Amino acid sequence: MANIEYRKASLAIRIAFVLTVILIQTACSTANSQPGGTLGPVMVLGVSTSGRYAISTHKTKHLVLWDLEQRSREVLSTNANIYSAYFVHNRDAFLWQDLDNQVRVQTINGEVLKEFKHFPTYGHVMDTSLKHYIASDDEWNLFHGHGDAMQAILSDGDVPGVVSAGKLLHISLSEERGLFTTAGYDNRERFDLEEHPPIVEGQSFGNYGGVFLWDIETLKPVAQLPGNNVKVDAALSPDGQWVATGDENTIGLYWNTNHPEKKHHMSGYGSGIFLEDSPYDLDDPRKFDNSGLIPEPMADKPDRWGDRRLATTITVALAFINDSQEFLRFGYRSHWVALFETGNPWPQKYFDLGDDPYPSTASYLRSLSIATSPQAKVLVTGHRYDGGITVYRYDPSARTLTKEWVGE
Repeated sequence: MANIEYRKASLAIRIAFVLTVILIQTACSTANSQPGGTLGPVMVLGVSTSGRYAISTHKTKHLVLWDLEQRSREVLSTNANIYSAYFVHNRDAFLWQDLDNQVRVQTINGEVLKEFKHFPTYGHVMDTSLKHYIASDDEWNLFHGHGDAMQAILSDGDVPGVVSAGKLLHISLSEERGLFTTAGYDNRERFDLEEHPPIVEGQSFGNYGGVFLWDIETLKPVAQLPGNNVKVDAALSPDGQWVATGDENTIGLYWNTNHPEKKHHMSGYGSGIFLEDSPYDLDDPRKFDNSGLIPEPMADKPDRWGDRRLATTITVALAFINDSQEFLRFGYRSHWVALFETGNPWPQKYFDLGDDPYPSTASYLRSLSIATSPQAKVLVTGHRYDGGITVYRYDPSARTLTKEWVGE
């Protein structure tokens, strides 16, 4: 079973770069040729802490505010940076940037709380106080602040970046602990952070593309969280205690931020927990602990690899869904997701998000079109083929994930 997943991951890796470059080129050309009209696919999405609203930026340059309670939407702009939607925690306010590079912190009622000129962002976050603003450029350089107060946090090479890796650098923020994580592309062993600082001039290949934990006050890296491979996503729990990671090479890990030197393996859905220090070969069943596995969802007929499993550990995104207690792991090109408890390596349940419409799990460049409000237990995804969204609500007592609305 592990070999089947490896073959699937290898195929995904081979085709992902080609598909991503096509998508980047298509996104740019479409954005220039369709200033209005039909919404293109959601590229980046944010959900308000209350779970009442979502904000999205689309391949067609649309900025859309969704009222999830009233089940309505409003197009706020047709001139938006397609990677710039972000809801500020504990505020009915969101970030976005127009194509004149003006960043706005804007309320759901249209009031602009802050406005400033900035470089074109490929992902940004802001805390509740509006004091801390962190943005990434297309080469995954990170900057804090804006204008004369802007300072570099990370700038150690041209590669990896959006084009070379085919995804955005995911910035995940925990205000409760004053921490944030970054995750993009990982192939590095653990290294000494002092020997390899995050700001280096004249270096082509950066060291900080993988998963890192940062202090939002000092703006310094606190810990490297290595072990994933190639495209990687990471979610930081709201309380800042847990980091969950997953990648396109099927590796899932989790970390307690109090002990960042210790990594923990998530279980594969069919193989079990990889026993890294065991003496057995990779194809030996004794290399895995399968004692806590639950039945996987199965298709009626096998695919071309002879595999009937519907959920995959080839991971495109992760998101907390029940405060800091539970999170979801989204498989690449799959509409099935796995539920995990923090601190527990075993999947607890599988949910079918449905394939009509198909959720936006088929592109690493669109991995931020999947978002949650862990406090409200609301999940919102974009669609694979159109510009709509789908809203789900999680019930932790019943462990059900219910589709509430398809917004078009």
